[in-house]
Amino acid sequence: MRNAAAPKSPSFAALVQTFFTEYLVVQRAVSPRTVACYRDALMLFLDFASRKLGKAPTTLRLTDIQPEIILAFLDHLEHERSS
Repeated sequence: MRNAAAPKSPSFAALVQTFFTEYLVVQRAVSPRTVACYRDALMLFLDFASRKLGKAPTTLRLTDIQPEIILAFLDHLEHERSS
């Protein structure tokens, strides 16, 4: 019996791209301004997560995004960021 390899899961970057191009734009038909707001918020989060985890944003994996890092980011926005 051959042991078939499990299919490789998509990269975090690929998932994010699909979210922006297929879900937001095609399925939800949101405005370009909404896409820009989502993009800016995601960039803030990725910058925060990469600093906290000591990884470049391009090397973050979906498994790196744990509830603790999300809660720390929300706390950071509430207490340390002025916007």
